[in-house]
Amino acid sequence: MHTKELVQKMNLEVIYGDTDSIMINTNSANLEEVFKLGNKVKSEVNKLYKLLEIDVDGVFKSLLLLKKKKYAALTVEPTGDGKYTTKQELKGLDIVRRDWCDLAKEGGNYVIAQILSDQPRDTIVENIQKRLMEIGESVVNGSTPLHMFEINKALTKDPQDYPDKKSLPHVHVALWINSQGGHKVKAGDTISYVICQDGSNLSASQRAYALEQLQKQEGLSIDTHYYLSQQVHPVVSRICEPIEGIDAVLIATWLGLDPSQFRSQQQYHRDEESDALLGAPAQLTDEEKYRDCERFKFPCPRCATENIYDSVFDGSGKVIEPSLMRCSNTNCEAALINYGVQMSNKLILDIRRHIKKYYSGWLICEEQTCRNRTRRLPLGLYRRGPVCQACMKASLRPEYPEKALYTQLCYYRYIFDWDYAVEKVIPQQDKGTSF
Repeated sequence: MHTKELVQKMNLEVIYGDTDSIMINTNSANLEEVFKLGNKVKSEVNKLYKLLEIDVDGVFKSLLLLKKKKYAALTVEPTGDGKYTTKQELKGLDIVRRDWCDLAKEGGNYVIAQILSDQPRDTIVENIQKRLMEIGESVVNGSTPLHMFEINKALTKDPQDYPDKKSLPHVHVALWINSQGGHKVKAGDTISYVICQDGSNLSASQRAYALEQLQKQEGLSIDTHYYLSQQVHPVVSRICEPIEGIDAVLIATWLGLDPSQFRSQQQYHRDEESDALLGAPAQLTDEEKYRDCERFKFPCPRCATENIYDSVFDGSGKVIEPSLMRCSNTNCEAALINYGVQMSNKLILDIRRHIKKYYSGWLICEEQTCRNRTRRLPLGLYRRGPVCQACMKASLRPEYPEKALYTQLCYYRYIFDWDYAVEKVIPQQDKGTSF
């Protein structure tokens, strides 16, 4: 904060600040002048400290700044002959994480390259539209290589040690791999899987298969809608969010999705606040709507194994069974459905705990460098809420908002709603499903 104030006194604009760095808009395209300016800032800041030193980490030609610790930029590097080269640098974006498939990463990288280019805005939008339409057509007509759909996730423990196997696709696939004999996967191994259509209406996480299964097992096919709507669309939408003229509805149209299932995205503090909203958008699946909710955990009265209960049914493919049919410990034969009173008591206690958390009324400052936490409601107000009395620069917001409480209570109802689950998972026309 002191460095930011010092730089501003030098009549320079600080566009971003983090724990140990700041970004300055130099308003100059002369590389030599920019480096001189950077060294001047460095010299002035370092005069103030004996045990702390700041340095010029890099110069960006163009920058796409999305939110805290999330940006894409073209880094300028001098070549020594008076010229320079540029290199793309990514920080914290979805496309650098391995739990997104290569199809989504490739699409995201193309969009970033277009946004950071020197082309006119209309040309950039036109190129993005053309590329997304090509991706949509390629996925639907089956010309996309299968390896582009693989999602990778590491095992943090041995597959059999996970209590919530049914809701973790990589664990489900790891258990299948181990059941085939040969090499056994264990903690630390990375599992690759694809989301398939298998004839059931189970959630995507319960329709995960190894690529080998897709290639050999009849009745399996790539879930093209999942990949376009839940892999490519969110990656591209987040990157394009600051770009005027491109929104989630338009991106869905270009990908060949039903645009009525999407709405234009607005900027929320989604890193700090629950995604669960009152009147949630129609396109959200149950899995997405409740992804941030606390799971219901019930210790087995017989063996004390903690069972994580997050859906009415368990299993995959066409053979499923009620989740309460058996304990997650394979060596325990207890049917949890026989312990209804104990389970009801545990649920009531959990609900009371969440209600108490909401009514405790804690407020937290939105400013990342402040994060003041208080229960005192100040008199000063901004348009967006009460002013934080610690930094006097940002608003306070509820640490546990009513939207989060509402969604949590809806989630508890959802995981015990037998009629809804039967209608969703076992449609009347699907005569082959059994449980």
